[in-house]
Amino acid sequence: MFVQHQITNSSKLEPVALATDDFELYVQEKSQQKIAGKIQFKYLNQTFNAIIIISAHTIQIKAQQAFSCIKLNAPIISTNEFEQKFYLLNGTITKHGHQQIIWLLLDFIHLYNVLRFKPGSVLALYRAAFTLVKHQNPELVFGKIDTAAPIAKQLANNLRQLWKRKHKYELGNARDLLANVQDLLDNYPLQFTQGNKAPERASVLS
Repeated sequence: MFVQHQITNSSKLEPVALATDDFELYVQEKSQQKIAGKIQFKYLNQTFNAIIIISAHTIQIKAQQAFSCIKLNAPIISTNEFEQKFYLLNGTITKHGHQQIIWLLLDFIHLYNVLRFKPGSVLALYRAAFTLVKHQNPELVFGKIDTAAPIAKQLANNLRQLWKRKHKYELGNARDLLANVQDLLDNYPLQFTQGNKAPERASVLS
């Protein structure tokens, strides 16, 4: 059940809002403009936790376990949009915000499964996408592309298209995919070189 919880002065978690079957949200900070806290959900009898920050225009989720560097962002909502498109309205998550959270969790589950069971594919797809842009700038360093750089947009789009073709799934945010893959290569290189099913940390890129 999706229950929104709020931490009280007694440090107990008390349900304060809406019910659904998708996740539980534990609120640590709440105002008219922002909700911040922890989101918890189950997948194949395993419980996952992530930090979540929600505003009218943005949602960000950061994993707290397994591949803990994974960060996912919902599309940024323009201030010119109608209020019903906002993720948060007067301190309450909207239906649109709830749906975006579900999509982010689905993206996380997909990434988690591919990283656990097909890590070699992640490395191969990144190499293929990197090769497509390397000829434009021979000084580019594998795994170290600034996601704010102009070339990153092309690399991210290449990677998402290759990913969709290989895994039959299109992740919502191409730059997030690029940033996550590079962070994972940096933090868990043994996962990609040895095909481990449990994440292992190190700090080597090849």
